Amino acid sequence: MIVMKFGGSSVADAESIERVAGIVRGTLDRQPVVVVSAMAKTTNRLLQAADAAAAGDREGAHAAFDEIETYHRRESHGVVPPAGRPALDAALDPYFNELRIQLDELLATRALTPRVADAVAGFGELLASTILAFAFTHKQVDAAWVDCRRVIVTDHDFTRARPLYGPTDARLRETLRPLLRAGRVPVVGGYVGATLQGVTTTLGKEGSDFSAAIVGAALGAEEVLIWTDVDGMRTADPRIFPGAQRVRALSFGEALELSCSGAKKPHYGTLGPASRTNVPIHILDSRHPGAEGTVIGRRNPDAPPTVKSIACRENAHLISARATHGGGGCQMLASLFEVCERFRPSLMVIGPDGDLALDREDRLAEIHSALLAAVGDSAELWVTRGRTVVSVVSEDLATHPELTGRILEVGGEFKPRLVLRGVAAPVVRLLADEDQVPGLIARLHGELLPGGPEVVVE
Repeated sequence: MIVMKFGGSSVADAESIERVAGIVRGTLDRQPVVVVSAMAKTTNRLLQAADAAAAGDREGAHAAFDEIETYHRRESHGVVPPAGRPALDAALDPYFNELRIQLDELLATRALTPRVADAVAGFGELLASTILAFAFTHKQVDAAWVDCRRVIVTDHDFTRARPLYGPTDARLRETLRPLLRAGRVPVVGGYVGATLQGVTTTLGKEGSDFSAAIVGAALGAEEVLIWTDVDGMRTADPRIFPGAQRVRALSFGEALELSCSGAKKPHYGTLGPASRTNVPIHILDSRHPGAEGTVIGRRNPDAPPTVKSIACRENAHLISARATHGGGGCQMLASLFEVCERFRPSLMVIGPDGDLALDREDRLAEIHSALLAAVGDSAELWVTRGRTVVSVVSEDLATHPELTGRILEVGGEFKPRLVLRGVAAPVVRLLADEDQVPGLIARLHGELLPGGPEVVVE
């Protein structure tokens, strides 16, 4: 069996949903489980409605609600024939009623806690999965809607919850395997779960990819297919460097390193369950289903040594630590690395001397306190704001020093740091000001990955 995850852009409108139904219909012999994100921009719109309500903006909150409801009803009616629409509307009504109640309570309490934010944000995946299941049923796909809150069990860390794999795996197997044996296609919302007590949680940004990997690992999937609006991973962000090339294959370690270094795909959490169970992840373009994409977890051992990709984190906060007395450096570094593990991927090691980078302003105080508690009076800490960390990633950096030498030659003025272990794969990190980044990436790409965007990196 396989897991097929469709992102918000892949189910943005009726036409897109029709295309997804066709893609799924073509894989029925592989026993697919479908995981779906909220429809395009819905999560952001839900949280904007919650913000408006918490600020006492009744008109803004209700306008956002009306926009969300109108959008979902319009697009869903476009993929379900008139005879099926009353049943569809009846299935959607409870979610809209619950959402309106949540917003009205926020208007009264003005208390947008992380728990409430998760309750509001979760409606996007519940709506999308319900609509997709109805659409499939009318497109010759025997779909079975599954409530993600009943099968993805998490801790209580609202807005960035982590799965409890024991109960999650058991519930997924118990719920999905009978459906698959019956020839049905389970449709599950991504991103959303619930605690053991049934309180709604979310897995954090891009958490639907994480959900898909959790499902794939629990069921022993042949592979997890991440359907999005790009034809695989690239050697750089095309918005920064338009000449970026497609990467045919990556190791799990390379993909995790890139994800933690700022790459948009895949979600860093996706790679944990997938790598532990050796389930490959295949990133594909739902608009061009015949394209090859990128496979993660099946790196070609015969491919020539090369850099795989260049990722960047913009507007990072550089946190520097230096031992206050001789002989304390090793203990300080061990303490720093332990804190990095706790706050991954927001916190990243960028050098062997105690330099860290943080990409979340809202977590600066929390992480700074954790670092101070970890190092005590054995080190000094200071923060430099607004730098960009550029990371050049490849397993081959560990075995081909000439690659490292070329990176250091091109980026010498940017204080390069070689991190042979990184989070998961060898990497060279460079620090640059924001306006220097496009030029730096162009220079690195030209030296290390010559050729145009038509070239494919093995």
